[in-house]
Amino acid sequence: MDRRDFLKTTAMTAATLAASRLAYGQTPGAAPPAVSSSSGGVKWNKAPCRFCGTGCHVQVGVEGGKVVAIAGDPKAEVNKGLLCVKGYHVGLALYGSDRLTQPLLRKGDTQVPISWDEALDIIAARIQKDPKGFGLYGSGQWTIPEGYTASRFVKGGLGTNQLDANARLCMSSAVTGFLATYGVDEPAGCYDDLDTCDVLIMWGNNPAEMHPVLFSRVIDRRSRGEKVTLIDIGTRRTRTSAFCDHVLRFKPNTDLAIACGIAHLLVENGTWDKAFVEANCAFRAPSEPATLQGRAITFDEYRALLAPYTPEHVEKLSGVSQQDLRMLAGLFGRRDVRITSLWCMGVNQHTRGTAMNSLIHGLHLLSGHFGKPGDAPTSLTGQPSACGTVREVGTLAQALPGGRVVTRRSTATRWRTSGTCPRGASPRRRATTPCRCGSASPRPRSRAVTSTPSGCR
Repeated sequence: MDRRDFLKTTAMTAATLAASRLAYGQTPGAAPPAVSSSSGGVKWNKAPCRFCGTGCHVQVGVEGGKVVAIAGDPKAEVNKGLLCVKGYHVGLALYGSDRLTQPLLRKGDTQVPISWDEALDIIAARIQKDPKGFGLYGSGQWTIPEGYTASRFVKGGLGTNQLDANARLCMSSAVTGFLATYGVDEPAGCYDDLDTCDVLIMWGNNPAEMHPVLFSRVIDRRSRGEKVTLIDIGTRRTRTSAFCDHVLRFKPNTDLAIACGIAHLLVENGTWDKAFVEANCAFRAPSEPATLQGRAITFDEYRALLAPYTPEHVEKLSGVSQQDLRMLAGLFGRRDVRITSLWCMGVNQHTRGTAMNSLIHGLHLLSGHFGKPGDAPTSLTGQPSACGTVREVGTLAQALPGGRVVTRRSTATRWRTSGTCPRGASPRRRATTPCRCGSASPRPRSRAVTSTPSGCR
């Protein structure tokens, strides 16, 4: 199956679902107008697809003020002119029967339609009355300019930190894993690794359905006769499993033992990359009290911590066979293959998500499968700009643009004196995060939280 056939199959699945909804009398939702037969009347514009974390480039055909066609951008390196079924149907969101098309103002028990001018005047008046009672909740579907504008408005203009994004709830484990391992919140791999890796390991990840355009790059390589070993490590069988050479099922919450078991075999067999580790790595362990970086330890201490995770013990804990554990350790121990690991919400929504993120990064560092084309631990995301918008331009309560934090006096002072922050206001105060905003609002009628469309898929 080549890449285009794979994407056609996913589209057919969605079409079958839509047909079944019609068969059972369910409303499929309003469709956008049909594509005009006169191509000269269609104006094409470029836009990002905001459905998942791939970041596909979309060409949007507009005629008469309505979206009439959607196509992938052939000049985009990310999707190379292709889209998945979600991308091809992205225009449907504009024509849903439940779409909010004008502001509604609550009056008593009813919501009354009002004009945009009236809505903006009401919001502005309430913000001016109580700036600290206003909050803005965004997402990783904001573009970078949208996120920077929001950060500038709330933290520079109002002088508060009441700005946050849903990425706090879906990507916190990934962020802390990056910071704990590398000291910086940046992915170690890139999409091009999918074009050059010899082994692709999915850790609780289902890219065939969740990131089909990315996964199709690997399927396309196989259609050209390239050999790519695919390994699915998870708690359930998915569409991704059908393409994999090895499917390893483990008991929930035991993937940490699997990662430790692989590291144990690398150390005991002497197949870890000694030169790479000595030149680039240090060893750390959990500390008391807990800190992000933990405490420094020696290699011998690290080896002792791994000692209990023998193949026999890990098999008993996880249900993954000793043979499969040795197969994984054997691959990581080879210098002649390139290994890319992928994971997404299966790891990031884990009860031990930060630890699992750090362990996967640690496996790649220990084995030297890092920093070379095709050799990378790559955390995927559920939204196209969860890193660029949310984390790099400061749409989290504790953040400022450029990876700076509000609690650092020097950066907060520069932000406050940049010409937009009101006199006496300061963005240095710690803000309330979304998880606590409900319980932290003793005067609900005088406070407001404005949200924008968001969601991880």
